[in-house]
Amino acid sequence: MNRLILLLAMALLTSARVCCQVVGTVVDGESETPLPGVALYWKGTTEGVLSDNNGRFEIKRHHMSHQLVVQMAGYAGDTIIVHSDTTLALRLQAVSKRLHRVAIRRRRPMTFNRITSVEQTEVITTEGLRGLACCNLGESFENSATVDVGYSDAVSGSKQIQLLGLAGIYSQMLLENVPFISGLSAPFGLGYVPGQWMESISVSKGVATVKNGNDAITGTINLEYFKPDKDDRLSINLYENSDLKSELTARLNHRFNEHLATGLLLYGTYNAQRSDHIGHDGFSDYPLQQQLNVVNRWRYDNGKGFVSQSLVNYIHENRLGGDMRFERSMRGSDSIYGFGGTTDRLYLFTKNGFMLSSTASFGSQVAASWFRQDAYYGMSDYRGEEKDLYVNLLVNAEVSGGHIVDYGLSFRYSDVRESLSYYPYIGFVGQNMFGDGDNFDYREITPGLFGQYTFRYGDRFNATLGVRYDYSVPPAANRNHVMYAHYAADDFRCHALSPRLHFRWNVWHDWILRGSAGRGFRTPNLIAENLGILASGRRIVLTEWIGREEAWNSGLNLSKHIKLGNGREANISVDFYHTRFVNQAIVDLDVAADEVDIYNLDGKSYSNVLQADFSIEPFEGFSATLAGKINDVMCTYHGVLMRKPYTSFWKGLLVMSYHTRFDKWRFDLTTQLNGPQRLPLNKGTLQGETSPYVYMLGQITRKFKHFELYAGVENITGYVQEHPVVGHDAPFSQAFDASIIYAPLMGRLFYVGIRLSVL
Repeated sequence: MNRLILLLAMALLTSARVCCQVVGTVVDGESETPLPGVALYWKGTTEGVLSDNNGRFEIKRHHMSHQLVVQMAGYAGDTIIVHSDTTLALRLQAVSKRLHRVAIRRRRPMTFNRITSVEQTEVITTEGLRGLACCNLGESFENSATVDVGYSDAVSGSKQIQLLGLAGIYSQMLLENVPFISGLSAPFGLGYVPGQWMESISVSKGVATVKNGNDAITGTINLEYFKPDKDDRLSINLYENSDLKSELTARLNHRFNEHLATGLLLYGTYNAQRSDHIGHDGFSDYPLQQQLNVVNRWRYDNGKGFVSQSLVNYIHENRLGGDMRFERSMRGSDSIYGFGGTTDRLYLFTKNGFMLSSTASFGSQVAASWFRQDAYYGMSDYRGEEKDLYVNLLVNAEVSGGHIVDYGLSFRYSDVRESLSYYPYIGFVGQNMFGDGDNFDYREITPGLFGQYTFRYGDRFNATLGVRYDYSVPPAANRNHVMYAHYAADDFRCHALSPRLHFRWNVWHDWILRGSAGRGFRTPNLIAENLGILASGRRIVLTEWIGREEAWNSGLNLSKHIKLGNGREANISVDFYHTRFVNQAIVDLDVAADEVDIYNLDGKSYSNVLQADFSIEPFEGFSATLAGKINDVMCTYHGVLMRKPYTSFWKGLLVMSYHTRFDKWRFDLTTQLNGPQRLPLNKGTLQGETSPYVYMLGQITRKFKHFELYAGVENITGYVQEHPVVGHDAPFSQAFDASIIYAPLMGRLFYVGIRLSVL
């Protein structure tokens, strides 16, 4: 350990050299187009420069000031603390000002790709989120072709996402670059993030950099909440839909002074009406749901290089579904099928950063969570509890030529306790590995270290090469672990080495080529990640010890930003990503119609995803996005290479938005064309592949001075799955299956709402 500390100190001292020049670029915060004529000067001095026609600037450091003031007419000014960086990428946010009847305005796009990012990142902005009902995170990807959202079963209302053709468990969900939703909270986690709290969502495809862990295989989804020092003092959103689901969302912020600010985020939802429009089978289309969600956050900036942010979040939720006649007091009934669940989750993080020298900084991220769920599916009881601690210590240092070195240490502690008491038609067959057959408890302790080097060649080329090493403590200092219980301390399976590479190359005239490659690892949670199976009569068979999942991911993206004049623009993007598993927990639904086998991968498992996007603003106020995607996702099931079930082979998307002058009226329309999906072997009458279907949603918004009214329709075409609950007349037999879900479960849904804000 002393040697490690000495090496880190030597690396820091080596990298902490003073560079006399600060260079960089200034771009529009939304479109990321270069901004010429931006004034930059050191605060308290008269030394400054203007950015050139390409938004580039170069300014000599000042020994008396580290605060760089950035100003331009029509944009909000900013002050940047410059200690470590000598290469800056600055983004200014446009504002509207009225001067003698002349308005300087710029509309924020609904989505855009980060031009300067080394990773391929699509950003869904506040404007994009406001064009949807967006009650929660699960409803925030309707106008994106990158992320697919569907239901896990027909009784719980749980939604799940797919990224690069694979389940969301292979991507990393972050809150402001800190791990947020994972483990046992993942199945219902999309419902824990209210849409009105989010300022933006950044979706990065491909294996992530090494700084946040080794489990981001297909990408990262980073959520940005509204910040208390920049948000309105008070914002309220009221929502009601035709199924009598009511929501109240509020954001309250207070700035004590220029250094300290706090914010309170509140959310409550309640729906008390059951409906049986789908199939008329006596089962509720969507469970009754009550949720209370509260966040308190603080931000402190001393103006001298030290910044601290802290957040605490508590969620309590109840769900009740199944047979329309079922009541909560009937839990355990063997005559009326019911679903219910109570969830409590406490999450907190604190992030702190300060300058070590003029070219080096130190940052720490600490996050902790506690999660408990008590649920039942018919006569099967599921209980899960998880305690998680995450610590990440990071040093960022600049070396000669503007190149960057990041290195640090991480620690992850997860204590997971899952138990399943099941009705006799569900059973576990195998080697009785867990003693009582239904206990999936494990504790995982994983220290790690990482480092990455970022090479820059002006604005034309930059690349990041990183590697991280993680060691999972074996059971000698652990408990019985589904993954490591039979591993020795020197077993190579306790070690994980994750090399990763990213590059960005401005090939020619703003044609940008990006690439990434790397390896990732993750520990599966066998029951929580497959809760939908509990809504069926399938017999669960665990045939062997399940090992840690391991996969390689690589991909390329080619994009072009086109200026059309008068502030209008167009964007083209084409990408291809390949994911190949070395080991995977296989959930085999094709071995028998009334059985599911879980075992380690024995053969091939891969996904190939090709996607093309084109967005344009042909005339003022109107924008359109056209996208298409092909998913080639294959996996070996009981020795046969087959297409992965419940994955659309292709998808099309058309998003159109029109704003009238001064944004008084706004019209949004999204159309999805979803391709066929393979259905696994089941007891229902529908076998093989599903038919393609169209899903549409639209919204109209009327904006006033301090509030706006909106109304919309989800699933305009009214397309729904005809018989989502197979064997509904015999729910306590092996003929019952409510997990065969491939299409919408809600019919045409109308909603209205109002948003109010006080500056």
